[in-house]
Amino acid sequence: MLLILVVVLFVVGTSVASPVVENQSRPQVLSYEMDTGNMPNSYNFHYNTSDGSSRTEEGNMINTGMGAPALDVLGAVRWFDEKGNQYEMTYKAGKRGYRTIIKKIS
Repeated sequence: MLLILVVVLFVVGTSVASPVVENQSRPQVLSYEMDTGNMPNSYNFHYNTSDGSSRTEEGNMINTGMGAPALDVLGAVRWFDEKGNQYEMTYKAGKRGYRTIIKKIS
């Protein structure tokens, strides 16, 4: 179940961070780090791409006090629009649902 959630969040985040535009080459991954050494208790990853977009995420299992543990996820995605403005979406998913904040950085 944890792996499915990680994959879903990865697909959603990458589709937001780098939309497919006709006649535009796909950005190349410049750096990628992933730590799953403590799975299923926690994970984290980070990547940067050639178009200036990036994503960082960490997930941790937390004790909700109600029996089964829950996954708590924090992350951020950065990208540029067609005018060169940079945006950042931060997100948190956990027992209170999925929340995002999008802001223009430059």
